[in-house]
Amino acid sequence: MSKEILITGGHVVTLDDTLGDGLGDGLGDALGDVPGGDVRVRDGVITQIGVGLRPGPDTEVVDARGRLVIPGLIDTHRHVWQGAIAGFTPQMTGYGYGPAVLTGISLQHTADDIHAGTLWGALQALDAGITTIGDWAHALQSADHADANLRGLRESGIRGLFFYGGPGPADDDPNPPHPLDARRMRDEHFPGDGGIGDNNGNGNAGDGDNSGTGNGRGGNSGTGTGRLRMGMALRGPCFTSPERNRQDFAFARELGLPISIHVGMAGTADAVTALRRDGLLGPDVNYIHANQLTDEEMDLIAASGGTVTITPSTDMLMQFGTYPATGRALERGIVSGLGVDTVCSAGTDLFSEMRLALAAERSRANAESLTRNELVHEVALHQRDMLRLATLGGAQVLGLADETGSLTPGKQADITIVDLRSPHLDGFGDPVAMLVLGAGPADVETVLVGGEFAKRDGTLVGTHAAKARDLMHETQDRLRAAIH
Repeated sequence: MSKEILITGGHVVTLDDTLGDGLGDGLGDALGDVPGGDVRVRDGVITQIGVGLRPGPDTEVVDARGRLVIPGLIDTHRHVWQGAIAGFTPQMTGYGYGPAVLTGISLQHTADDIHAGTLWGALQALDAGITTIGDWAHALQSADHADANLRGLRESGIRGLFFYGGPGPADDDPNPPHPLDARRMRDEHFPGDGGIGDNNGNGNAGDGDNSGTGNGRGGNSGTGTGRLRMGMALRGPCFTSPERNRQDFAFARELGLPISIHVGMAGTADAVTALRRDGLLGPDVNYIHANQLTDEEMDLIAASGGTVTITPSTDMLMQFGTYPATGRALERGIVSGLGVDTVCSAGTDLFSEMRLALAAERSRANAESLTRNELVHEVALHQRDMLRLATLGGAQVLGLADETGSLTPGKQADITIVDLRSPHLDGFGDPVAMLVLGAGPADVETVLVGGEFAKRDGTLVGTHAAKARDLMHETQDRLRAAIH
């Protein structure tokens, strides 16, 4: 029997603005906002959006009156394993972060600690309305650590990309190769870059070895949730030698996996021009931060079809650059998304990132006028530009826009419902403005991923949430003992 959910009476912001077919019949036209709207979900897929939709006899009805119904938020860059050490480095710049975290506390993490931190970190994201995540997993010392990281993601139920990073096994090489275990991980868990089947052997139909149904590319039976893909978190030209960088890029492309690298942070330079010199630019590369890139480098990203991830909180709190790259990327038409980055030094939600990105870009765009003590007559960007970065833009960055990022019939039912009835959100103007300017994780009432409830009535769903808290606290206790 098919499972149907009907979300009723909410202000539905679909982020679906595809061009209509011009026939004027309402078919194929942009959906836009639907005040007092309904969203029908069947078997994990959005099937209908409208007003006055009627439930069937077995339909589960979710009352969304007084709420904003939006696509699940998408975080394109987060070190999810850090879930157990949130707030560890709140006053550190990037200069201090390396020895404190990357060559410090991360090396104290056992595989069990990585599992606990990743599971809790993914639940932090789901609690904040984030249904899809780009997990830049860079605390993987061994195959056991990598498997533990993936297991944490899988158990949480979140969608996203697992970007396999380092440091890999201990090595005297000052420029160690990307962990070769990435090949084993891809072959075992992501055949054909196909995602992962669910625990009943039902994956997403496609190239993988399964007989499942749904959208997207395939998976293998009995190892996961069908929601995860794999990518490569490479050191990039800023953090390894040119020769090793070329080898790492070749390895990722041999495996057919998308690439994500850090560039444009204070203290680094010429990353994108180095990639051009070595013939490594391409649409499969995601550039994180990009604060300090030159105009020429931004143009090279745009021309090569690369994408940018903007992480406003860490960019500014950790002094990666004067301003986030928001406006400079968008004015060039570069596909861009938002990321939380490191919860060691920042928060855990994208509402804060949307607000800070908007404020910082308006400040950057008008800096010259302000230095002349001139009144500014208009401001750049719009609150809806920020919501787009946190939803559809993020889906495009991760290559998942056919599956998620907008409330469009045929896409996966990744849906976040925000309660607007609180005094700080019950406003007069555009409800999206209230969301971007004032909402937080506590306002997220309901979260669905693939039509399954991850949060309901303001509380994470499932016994795994309580278990995850216990595991996280065990990891915290062990790490405190190890570093003191």
